[in-house]
Amino acid sequence: MMVCSFIIFDRDETSQGLPLRMLIDNIQTYAGAQGQFHLRRAQGYGLQIGSWNEQLDNADEVAVSAAELLKTSDGNEEWFYDLDAVYVTPSATVRFGVHDSTALFVAAPAPLALQIIANFRNVQSVEPAKF
Repeated sequence: MMVCSFIIFDRDETSQGLPLRMLIDNIQTYAGAQGQFHLRRAQGYGLQIGSWNEQLDNADEVAVSAAELLKTSDGNEEWFYDLDAVYVTPSATVRFGVHDSTALFVAAPAPLALQIIANFRNVQSVEPAKF
């Protein structure tokens, strides 16, 4: 199945300035709640994000619970500068994150990706290598 990749430039009022929580909620809604989150890069502000960043110094990825990721993704008490993560379900893998504090990104099989981005206003299609 063809993978589509998008950069999302929407902004919000959080300290992070990006609607990461909305993106994660959309991913779980459309990909299914039975998935697992894995972080590949996690840089930002806050104790939990700092802990993940340290763990990633010695590992290619770190598995995290949905609850942990949702708590840190609200962009107020903690926020990401850079995040590269995947959400893996039995039927799909969704790559997503924060690119250099400027935008969100998502890459997923075409029908799923289009569902995930439907609620966002400022979206551009890109090649996956752009993030």
